[in-house]
This record gives sequence, C-alpha cells and structure tokens, in this order.
Amino acid sequence: MAVTPGARKERETEWRRPTLEGEGIIDVNAISAQSEVHSETRRLVGRWALLFAVVAIGSSLFHFYTAGYRPLPAMEQRPVHVALMLFLCFLIYPATKAGRSRQPGVMDLVFSILGGASAFYVAYTYQDIVDRGGFPTQTDIIVGSIFCVMILEAARRTMGMFLIVLAAIFLGYLFVGPWMPGILGHGGFTYDRVIRQMYMTTEGVFGIAIGVSATYVYLFILFGAFLQKSGTTTFFTNIAFAAAGHSPGGPAKVGVLASALMGTIQGSSAANVASTGVFTIPLMKRLGFSGYYAGAVEAVASCGGQFLPPVMGASAFIMAEYLQMPYAAVAAGALLPALLYYGAVYLQVHLRARKVGMEGLPRDRLPKVKAVLLQQGHLVLPIFVLIGMLMMGYTALFAAFFSIVAVVVVSSLRRSSRMSLRDILEALEIGARNSISTAIACAAVGFIVGSVGLTGVGLLFTQSIIGLAAGMLLPALLLAAACSLFLSFGLPTTSVYIITATLVAPSLIQLGVPPLVAHLFCYYWGGVSAITPPVALAAYVAAGIANAPVMKTGFTAMRLGMAAYLVPFIFVYWPALVLWHEMPVLSVLLAVMGGLVGVFCMGALGERYLTRPLPIWKMGLLAVAIVLVMHPAGIANFAAVGIALFVGITEYLARPAAQRLRAA
Repeated sequence: MAVTPGARKERETEWRRPTLEGEGIIDVNAISAQSEVHSETRRLVGRWALLFAVVAIGSSLFHFYTAGYRPLPAMEQRPVHVALMLFLCFLIYPATKAGRSRQPGVMDLVFSILGGASAFYVAYTYQDIVDRGGFPTQTDIIVGSIFCVMILEAARRTMGMFLIVLAAIFLGYLFVGPWMPGILGHGGFTYDRVIRQMYMTTEGVFGIAIGVSATYVYLFILFGAFLQKSGTTTFFTNIAFAAAGHSPGGPAKVGVLASALMGTIQGSSAANVASTGVFTIPLMKRLGFSGYYAGAVEAVASCGGQFLPPVMGASAFIMAEYLQMPYAAVAAGALLPALLYYGAVYLQVHLRARKVGMEGLPRDRLPKVKAVLLQQGHLVLPIFVLIGMLMMGYTALFAAFFSIVAVVVVSSLRRSSRMSLRDILEALEIGARNSISTAIACAAVGFIVGSVGLTGVGLLFTQSIIGLAAGMLLPALLLAAACSLFLSFGLPTTSVYIITATLVAPSLIQLGVPPLVAHLFCYYWGGVSAITPPVALAAYVAAGIANAPVMKTGFTAMRLGMAAYLVPFIFVYWPALVLWHEMPVLSVLLAVMGGLVGVFCMGALGERYLTRPLPIWKMGLLAVAIVLVMHPAGIANFAAVGIALFVGITEYLARPAAQRLRAA
C-alpha cells in the first residue's frame, strides 16, 4: 500500500534522518557549552555592573538572613523586599525594546533610587504609621504616589502592557464607581483612601502576593540558583539521558524527564525551557526532529514544572495561605494530576517517535545510570532534605533555608562539584536577578487584589459566572477556564494563581467543588497560557532556542499539551485524584483508573496513532471515552475502560500488518 501524500509530508516536516557526527559518549557539559545562552547581566547593566552585583548579593543575603535567623514584621520585610527589587529592576530592564542594545543611563539610576526609596520609606516609618492609626500624612500621599508610579513602570518594563492595563482598569474602577450602572456602581473612593489602601496596608501592594514573594518565592528561586551553580541541572539531564535516551525519540523523552526534574525545584515554564532546552532542543534537532517540534516538546515538558510538587513555582505556598491548610496537603493534592500530565506528554512523544520511525541514541553513546549516580548522585540530596523537612512539618521558609545550606555542604563532597566563593556569590546574584520579574508582577497584582478588597467586585465576578452558567457545573467550568486563561496571558505563574484565586475560584466553590480542587483547576488553566498562542511564553522561548517559527511552535505545543486542558476537568469530576489522601481506597483506584484511561486516549488521539494511523471511527471512540471518563458515574468509567481496551487490543493485533506496511 502506498504512503499517502499527507503522511509523507508529515514525516518530512516532523522528522529528518539523523546525522550524528563523531563518536563516544554524549557529553552534556559539551552540548551545554556549545548552545548555552550566556548571562547578559554584565552587558545589560554596563557601568553599573558592580553596583548591581553588590545590591543583588546583599538582597539575597538579606532574605537568607531573615528566613533563617530573624524574621521581620510584614510591613518591614515586604517593603524592603520591594525596594531591593525595584532598585535592581530599573538597572537591568530597559525602558523600551530599542533600549535593549544600550546600557542603563542616569535616568534609569534615578528611577532605581526613587523606586527603592519610596518602598523603603514604609519600612522606615512603619512604627510611626502604626502610632497614627494608619492615617496618612501629606508626605505619605506624595511618596505613595511616586511608589505606585514606579511599580507600574517596573511592571511595564518586565511584564509588558497587559498587566498594566489590567491594573489600570481595576484602579480606575475605584474612582468611577458613582457613575457605573446597576450592580457595578459603588460610592467611589478618594485619592488619599486609594493610596492608603495600596501603599500603607497589607491589603494592597504589600499584601499576600508580595508577602509570599518576599519569603517563599525568593528563597526557592535562590535555592534553584544554588542547585544550578552546583551542577544539579547537569545531573538531571545525565540521569534522563541514561534512563530514556536509548528508546524511540530518546532526546525528546530526555527533554520531558529533565524538565520534569527541573520543574520540581524551579516551577517557571520559561526559565525551565531556558535551563534544559539549551541542550535538549539542539540534540533533538541533531537526531532528526524538526526545530518547531523540538521546541514544542520542550515547552510542554517545561510547562508541567509549574504543576509538579514540591515547589510549583512557589504557588503551592500561596495556595496553602489562601486555603489555610498545610503545605503538605496542597503538594499531595497536586501530585497525581501532575503525573497524569507528564504521562500524557511522554506517551505522545513516544507515539510520535514510533509514527515517524525515530530511533533512540546508541547505548554506547549514553551515560550509564550507575556511573551518573556514583559521580553526581550526591547533588540530589538537598532536594530530599527539602522534601523531608516539609513532610516533617517544618515551615517552607525554614526548609528552604537549610536546603540552601545543604547544597553548599553536599557539593563539597566531591572536588568536581565543590562550590567556590565565586560560585556562591554568583548564585546569590543569579537568585536576585531571577526574582525581579516575579516580585514586580506580585506587586502589580496587589493593585488588583486591593481594588477587589475595597469594592467587593470579586463577589460580583463570582455571581456573574454562576448566573451565566445557570447554576450548572460544566458551563461554570468552561467559563472559569476561559477567564483563567484570559487573565493569565503573559503573566508569571505566581501572579496567575493570585488573580484566578481571587476572581474565579470562589464561583466554583459555591457550586460545590472542593476548595483545593477549585483552586487547582484555575491554576492549571492559568498555567497553560505558557503554551497557548498568541501569548505562549514558554513556546516562544523554545522557538528562539530552536530557531523555529514562533506560531507554529506555539500551536504544536498546544496540541502536545492537550492533557493540561483536559486533566483539570477530570479531577473536578473525580476529586479523589486530588483528595486521595482523604478518600476511600476504592474511590482513589477508580479515579486513577479513569485518569490513566484519559491519558491513553488523549495521547493516541493527539497523535492519531497507536501501532498505525488510527481510522476516524476509532478516533471518535477515543473522544467518547474521554468524555465518559469525566462522568462521575462508575458505569461510565467502566465503559471508557472498555472502549480504551477495545481500541488498544485491536490496534495491537493489527501491529504485524502495520510493520509489513512500514517495511514496504
């Protein structure tokens, strides 16, 4: 039988015959060195490089000290944190895109000083503000106005216009309330009242969002920087190569596994792509995958890092604060859905490799698991220290503090991984730089949270979703998913969660969805913006590394990551996937079975392939099975299992014919 033109074209565009040059074991360090994106900090800050380094290192030492030795009151810790981040932000982020090619000027330094000083003013006068009962003076209003402008400008430089427009809409709503129609109307607020709310209380910029940024987020980003400098990233990639490099589509599976391992400590989609993609993407291309497909695989794998415990982009800690539950319960609840997500991605990569005839790497060119563990296995011990302390009930902040200490101690066990004083200082600087955008985004989100607190518009948002859905769960889920996706475009994970938790999750809770399940649903749908065009940040970073078309990479990532869109619906209808530690064993087993069937059907449907290209009627059966899996009735679940088994067995029996066709 002849190969159809469509299939031939797909093979030509998705896969090219690999051209491996040279011999010997693949050296991840060498690959990384060839394709590493070097830090541009020194070039970006120019003559202010020493000033930036000193402030950045001082910032990391301040946060490290307050985490482990002397915690400060909220209205001292948070303003100092924002002051440091604002000062660094204006030195490294240019005012315009055209300014990326030039070094910061005097005006940038002026903005740094104004931003830092206006934030530090709150910490300096904190006791005086308390003594006055929080009533602002004229000086407070002036300095607070400067501070708000600096936050908005810093957010524009780091996040773009979307967050600024969103914050401006909520701020403007505070003043135009008397002229708004119907239920949107309110009495309005004076300028002084708005500045007091946003600048002088923990209900605005210095609220929960920036509080978590000043503690958990910063410490875990710093932890990731220390792991990076100690060589743990290389260990993750080596162990992934050793485990999966030989199987069909090996480099792509390495990307999935390495990104999952990095995601446990990083949780940022774009940062994860930048960390692991610089060597997995070039290797996938060398082994035959097209650039856009290699970039899409890496983007989807990295997107899952924000869903995978223990760190989850530090959103797990914010979730625990919002829901007033132990961190361990949040991490446990997020575990099974994240594993289902990665299972679906891994299956799709495997089926794609089989579909296009992609082979793995020769075993003699791959590192050995035993050798990797003997040489670098000690580097993973700090992660076990972190998880162990969290499970033992220590606070996340205390666990992060000792985990950073553990990185330095453990890395010294071998000369090859031992961190020098320069490595430690660079890790401190990298941690500060990587924290800037998240901190600024959390500060800007404070305008939205503060406005919701003053006006009560969050309750209106909740009532609107319930009203439009006519009180039915499925329409409410679809509306909540759309709102979460729209509100998250271009924002970092932490900010995404805070916005959706404030505006969207309460509507689902009112409809009977368990609070943790509702928050995870919104979190997933906010997180997939990283692979959803037109603002697919992770896909665009991967496209840049792969030198591939941006939109094509984004839409391919969207198709590969279809599990991220469907898994949240599955765990809403089967909450035992999230609340497995509280539910009966039978309920958990049924939920896991349904999840596995859903993963199998999504993978096969996404690639339209099992052992051969699937006929349309079997694709229809798989789609029906996915719908049945989301139905809470047990008989529907068993019907989905039956459909999946039927398709899988019949395709397996047809495998010899498919192999003969491929040989022909």
